[in-house]
Amino acid sequence: MNFTGLKNKIFILIFLAILVFPWIAGGTVRVVSKSTYEKLSVVETEKRKMAEIEWGNLLNTGESISNYVDDRIPFRYTFIAWYKGLNGAIESKYQWIETAIGSKLYKPVEEPVVVDEHTDEPQVDEVEEPQEISPYEQFFPLNVNNDVIIGRDGWLFLYGENEFECYQGTNILSEEEKQVYVNKLKELKALCDARGKELYVIIPPNKSSVYYKYMPTVDIVSDWKRIQQLYEYVNTNCDVPFIYPLGEEMTATGRYPVYYKYDSHWNHLGALFGVNTLYEKMGIGYEDPSVYITGPQPAERYDLFEYMGVPESDITYDDYEMTVDYKPDITVNGLNIHSMINRTTSDGPIDKKLCLLGDSYREGMMPYLSKDFTKCSFIHRDYMSDAKDDIKAADIIVIEAVERFDYEAFDCVQRVINTLSE
Repeated sequence: MNFTGLKNKIFILIFLAILVFPWIAGGTVRVVSKSTYEKLSVVETEKRKMAEIEWGNLLNTGESISNYVDDRIPFRYTFIAWYKGLNGAIESKYQWIETAIGSKLYKPVEEPVVVDEHTDEPQVDEVEEPQEISPYEQFFPLNVNNDVIIGRDGWLFLYGENEFECYQGTNILSEEEKQVYVNKLKELKALCDARGKELYVIIPPNKSSVYYKYMPTVDIVSDWKRIQQLYEYVNTNCDVPFIYPLGEEMTATGRYPVYYKYDSHWNHLGALFGVNTLYEKMGIGYEDPSVYITGPQPAERYDLFEYMGVPESDITYDDYEMTVDYKPDITVNGLNIHSMINRTTSDGPIDKKLCLLGDSYREGMMPYLSKDFTKCSFIHRDYMSDAKDDIKAADIIVIEAVERFDYEAFDCVQRVINTLSE
């Protein structure tokens, strides 16, 4: 007996049965009980028209026929609901098993044994009682849902957009790449010096760099991460102030939350700590951010839940941040943190025009910078071509890019070079 041929025939029959069963069963139920058929086959929450066949476009594509059939398969949404329920149950069991096995196999890295150079024997110190492992050092499996990492204690982190590569240390720059970046900074610095402008670059840390204790257990390829190497290289080989406030943000976590639990950005207080590191390089005096705290408030950002497609009714609203009332006596005109190009004026103490070019992390910095400088232009880097006059007129140019997009900062540097060279 040819078992291979028999097996193939069985699989073919099963496949055909899966294709035919919904139509036969659906037709039978529709004849017997039309109301039951509609209840099982129609999804009332899907607010769209069902697909129709595009007869005039059939010679180009048959996609409309496929969509037409898909929308009319009997019990389609019932089967989808069953699949999601089964998949969720299997996934939860898999996570439980993975955690159990990982906890047995995973051991925290031990300190190397010190060898006495005279005896070639391990140096034995006093016997210490075994210390209990912190919950944040215990094994925790990597679980990714729609490009979002579900971390310890429910914390959410970005998986994509280069963040996970930064965390693992797999995207290290070569010496040649770092030198290219330095050369760009030197070129822009020379242009700014010739025009009497100050230049600063600030790289806000990734959330996973600051709150690493909530990240799952994964292999770390390099503890000396890409941005740390770049920070050292730039500050050694170039005189452009290059700011990476990781230490300041990590220190602040011992006192206050500085990043959102369910979003990838720093919160209002975290942004103020970042602004203060910039002011330190500028030689501008500042006060401890705690001076401006008036109390806690519910957090405003839950974007990573939205990334995962979590319904609003299922979102956990337990995050909070500190209310910051920064220099209330100063009046700012025109501030709109959501505008891609935003220009402000104020009666602030520094009579200079500042131009900040950056990404969404710039939004948290805007309320503070706009109160300290009399004129500000806040430009999302994708809209720089519409703000060339702001760049040319600025006394101070600040280029910002979050750690996972550090390369965007240097693309921005090149575009500023092009603008100032016109």
